Amino acid sequence: ILIGTVIAYTAAYLNRLNLSAALSGVMEAFSISASTAGLLQTAFASIYAAGQLVNGAIVDKISPVRHLLIGLIGSGLCNLFMGFSPSFGFFIAMCMLNGAFQSMLWTPIVRLFALCFHTEQQRGKANFIHSFALVIGHFCAWAISGFLIDTVGWQLSFIVPAMVMAPVVISVFIYLQPVQNIDANTTTHADKRGNEATVQAFYALAATGFFLILISSVLYGFVRDGIITWAPEILRKLTDDSALSATAFSLIIPAINAVGVWLGYCLIRRGDRNTRKMIAYMNFACVGFCMFLPASPNVLLAALLMGLSCASLFGLNPLLTTLVPLEYDKIGRTGLTAGLIDSFIYMGSALAGVIDGGIYEKSGLNALYLTWILSGLAGTIAVYLSGTRHSIQALND
Repeated sequence: ILIGTVIAYTAAYLNRLNLSAALSGVMEAFSISASTAGLLQTAFASIYAAGQLVNGAIVDKISPVRHLLIGLIGSGLCNLFMGFSPSFGFFIAMCMLNGAFQSMLWTPIVRLFALCFHTEQQRGKANFIHSFALVIGHFCAWAISGFLIDTVGWQLSFIVPAMVMAPVVISVFIYLQPVQNIDANTTTHADKRGNEATVQAFYALAATGFFLILISSVLYGFVRDGIITWAPEILRKLTDDSALSATAFSLIIPAINAVGVWLGYCLIRRGDRNTRKMIAYMNFACVGFCMFLPASPNVLLAALLMGLSCASLFGLNPLLTTLVPLEYDKIGRTGLTAGLIDSFIYMGSALAGVIDGGIYEKSGLNALYLTWILSGLAGTIAVYLSGTRHSIQALND
């Protein structure tokens, strides 16, 4: 089951983060500005966020495997059509549709974790291993798409990942065969209590600081996807538009992310088991690295600092998107909380697309860096307050 979900989400990231690697080629092909290009990320993330609200609400009641497979197939087809786009209008429409299919992938995976891994130790290890799907997918998306755009053309940076999706869907179907028939009839006792007590569940979320988590999620998505979206373009400018050099330097970022994931796992194992405070510490580490970006005109130093910033964010990602939702398994709201958190993350991502593009175009890099620093600080405060003793006691109660 774990192998199946890792393959699925690696392919998902390959068909999602290829957009940022190919952004300069898309801008040149359709003759659009940086602020207009930022609309692509905003369009994708807006639809993705809305889709997470829907999928988070329904995934607790349907077959998660079937839901996952439909999302994979749809995302692959969207990327294929993006590679053959005749106009920017068609391209952005396919980008939005890709957001809808991508929003069908994460909540069923969290649901499978809740159904198939029952002890805290099992879930912790599964979550740690699965986190590398994000790192591998991120690295491969930038490596493959960056190489293709620099040597062949931007179109293949979408067509090749789409072709990879065909064997992936077959593999995922085979690996998840043992749980193909999980549906609403297999919900746990806690799930049934949750379904019968929607109002009580809402009050449980409020009492446990969950809405502060959502505020932090918006700010987290704004910083994370702001860096991921614009890092290749920033590094390209710092290397005087040397395409292959920019691609090589940009790969430092996903490579360092693996260290961040490992560090996040070590912190939660050796810390005080307060997941939310661990998230706050790693979020603040990202802010610290971003503070040095304005004084780093050197391309290698800029790549390292953005890599360390992303590593902190990728390290806290499994804590925020998996372990926090699994805290609500007792009331049968794992899928709902996972969907809400991921939805709010991509609301922040949607804001990052258009706001960062406008700031970068009109005010320059230092203003963009300052935006990330202030947003990261606000997100750190929100998630730290959600992990107070009062909210944790309410969660246990």
